[in-house]
Amino acid sequence: MNALQRIDSWPHTRRPLPWLFAGFLASVFLIPVDGVHLKVSLPFSSDYGRFFILLIAIVWLGGVVLGRRRGRVRLRPRYWATALIAFLAIAMLSIVLNYPRITNLGELSVAEKKLFVLFGLLALFAIFTVSLRVTELRAFGALIVVLATITSLGTIYEQKTGNNIFYSTASSVLSPIAHVDAAPTEGEKFGRPMIAGPTRHALSVDSLLGMAAPFAVAFAAFSPTLRRRLLWGLLACIIVSGALVTQRRSGVVVPTVAILAIFAMRPRKFLPLAPYAVVAAMLALVFAGGHINAITQLTNGGDQASTDGRTADYEAVVPDVLSHPAIGRGFGTHNSLLHDTYRIFDNGYLDLVYEVGLIGLLVWLAMVLLPVFQARYAARSDNPLRGPPALAASAGLLAFGVAMALYDVFSFPQALYLFVFMAAMCTCAASVERVVPRISVRRVAGATRRRRERSLSGAA
Repeated sequence: MNALQRIDSWPHTRRPLPWLFAGFLASVFLIPVDGVHLKVSLPFSSDYGRFFILLIAIVWLGGVVLGRRRGRVRLRPRYWATALIAFLAIAMLSIVLNYPRITNLGELSVAEKKLFVLFGLLALFAIFTVSLRVTELRAFGALIVVLATITSLGTIYEQKTGNNIFYSTASSVLSPIAHVDAAPTEGEKFGRPMIAGPTRHALSVDSLLGMAAPFAVAFAAFSPTLRRRLLWGLLACIIVSGALVTQRRSGVVVPTVAILAIFAMRPRKFLPLAPYAVVAAMLALVFAGGHINAITQLTNGGDQASTDGRTADYEAVVPDVLSHPAIGRGFGTHNSLLHDTYRIFDNGYLDLVYEVGLIGLLVWLAMVLLPVFQARYAARSDNPLRGPPALAASAGLLAFGVAMALYDVFSFPQALYLFVFMAAMCTCAASVERVVPRISVRRVAGATRRRRERSLSGAA
């Protein structure tokens, strides 16, 4: 990328969309977006996240209608949105084919809610992908690290004091325009505290922090100086510590998968960081206050009631799955929030098989893995603008794929929002982007006009 291509790139830009993207990421990491409800009377849910997505869509449409050509040519990978569009079609088809049963059981409202979430994800992915620039990927990656560090510090503070500053701050600041749900920081039936950060469950905040950790690790590996390497490494330690203090298996599994994935994709680049990784693991435990309950439970040394509760319904759901193996029983019809009505799987993939069948599950897996596959060459590049962001985003997507096996991600949307942004980063990093300066366009047009005039005068 030359200096001309860096012009008008976030954060050095007046374009509104990149600033909205930054605000959206800040909301995902710092505000309980699904626990803030605006004080407006609407026929549908007035969640804060929905209004932010609507604002982004309106600004993008305004730019399409009123904006001028900016002289950029981008060739995105082929079939970059095929998987998400296909999953949306399967989700709608599953509802249509099961419509009589869904209406008889009163499941239509929750299905419509999750379908609107899916529409929002598709819109966000498309807008992110067509609007992000290669020159902005590194800056947004750094923003993700900073926001994840703040989230981690707030989560550690919540574990130490029992005060969830994300919910209390949102309630104080947004009280004139919105209702904020009570913080879920309280004891559970399995004896572990609920450390939720800006989300409604520890599993969700673990997913956010685990998906963000590879960015700090990637920037540390590509840093030209030891000082910067140590700085990024310190931030990675803080981020992982925030996941550990939740005392859930996911706090160990998701960050570990993300970091191992980034090492596996570029082993020669990250092998020199192995000594730093050992020190970082020790520092992470120090930041976490020495809490290794999640590791103990991961090795079956903790209370197994939680595990038994998650797996008790697996055999019982087999008849439901076999009765609709291809297209499922209807997208969004399995309401995991109603513990007294529905079986709770705590496994997003089993939820997908139940709702959209094996076909929907395969398409969803393609949706998670396709951006990683498309960005494979960019992730191996030493280009500082493409390589680290593509590598970190790919590792984050793989970590999201593992986190899905631990809970119903559609009931806690923060990880889904971060997922579509990272998928767009991978797609953007794999795109071929070229800048055609306006002055060059004018010169070419002028030269063409002069040649035409000379030819006409010669013919005369």
